[in-house]
Amino acid sequence: MQNRAKQLTRSERTRRLCTRGAALESYLPHPELVTDEQVSLILKLLFHWNENRNIIEQVLARKPKNE
Repeated sequence: MQNRAKQLTRSERTRRLCTRGAALESYLPHPELVTDEQVSLILKLLFHWNENRNIIEQVLARKPKNE
């Protein structure tokens, strides 16, 4: 039973990572040419700018529509 629960959790995480990675790639020009280091730097810069951080906080503060 515990193994099944771990497998479900792992599957959910894998699906979440794939979905979010695909969303990120959809905004990158020529994602096949972008390195992991470049993606990491882009995200680091975007998440550290105050204006972007405020926008992120506002988006995360909204309740999902299905609640």
